[in-house]
Amino acid sequence: MAGELEKLLRQFARRWGLDEPKPDERGQYFFVLDGNLHITLFQMGNQIYLEGRPGVLPEDFHQTGDPLREILHKHLVGLEKNEEVLSLDPTSDELLLFRRLPGQRLNLADLEIALETFSNQLEFWMRQLSGHQPRLAPPPMHIVFP
Repeated sequence: MAGELEKLLRQFARRWGLDEPKPDERGQYFFVLDGNLHITLFQMGNQIYLEGRPGVLPEDFHQTGDPLREILHKHLVGLEKNEEVLSLDPTSDELLLFRRLPGQRLNLADLEIALETFSNQLEFWMRQLSGHQPRLAPPPMHIVFP
């Protein structure tokens, strides 16, 4: 069954009051969330794919391997709770984040949840590559009453 993505994106646009998205010549749809999260959606057969590129590995990772080792470790730790897969484009040293969804069983609510979790993961990896650590919550305050 082809065309599930097109139908879901039409529903998504109507629900959020957006213009109906149009695919490019390869049948891919592009979304920009929060101004800097670029997400590509496309369908191949019965599978729908979400794809994002968090960035390029640091220049010095070839010499030390430490940044790549750290990224792979963080990714492996997160695999227990995240469905996104992180890979490397060897021609550009660019990280590629993607997620595969079963097209025939997907409804609008499922797509919205998948987009939200995917965009959160994309933002996480963009922060990791830029060197910004996530903000930590301040320690709890202990108030003692007499």
